[in-house]
Amino acid sequence: MSGNKRTRLSPEGRRNQLLDTARELLLKKGFSGFTMDTLAFEAGVSNPLIYKYFDTRLELLQDLWAREYESYALSVREELSVAENFEDVVRVFVNLNFKQFTLGGIAHILGAQPELQEVNKERQKDDLRKTGQFLVATVKEMYHLTPSQAGHVIALASGASIEAARHYARYGGSRKKMVEDTVSFILNGVEAFKT
Repeated sequence: MSGNKRTRLSPEGRRNQLLDTARELLLKKGFSGFTMDTLAFEAGVSNPLIYKYFDTRLELLQDLWAREYESYALSVREELSVAENFEDVVRVFVNLNFKQFTLGGIAHILGAQPELQEVNKERQKDDLRKTGQFLVATVKEMYHLTPSQAGHVIALASGASIEAARHYARYGGSRKKMVEDTVSFILNGVEAFKT
């Protein structure tokens, strides 16, 4: 055990402490460097205590991924709730793509693991469907397009945002400038589409 003094926590507090420690370990050591022994050491607890809360390493990682995804989804909803116009909405989604494709984040580490992908699959599909509906309705109303045209515009905008984020992840540069250039490109493209 590490030098951490073991403190008595509520079951929920201990469970969250273990998930928080697992998150930090994954960020520091990556997926392949994460073991239950290392988690026990870093959390200052015994191995059997971890298994009191999580039957397997996979279960712990699935619970962590579910928690991280919920936190991510909540942050998206909060950012969208303060968006004042379509440009703000576009900026939210472009920034999300840039965050997603920048290597090293916990979502990148957990989301890339095949054994964890099922955890949030239905939730992600539902979120994507709702987001798509919201964006199509917004573009349709703002730019007086048919639903089909609005869907096409959103597909093009999404592709531009994702490719710009991939380019940034590969080659770097000024993230702020690339985000602004991408937002401008998308907004100008939407304007051009309606004429």
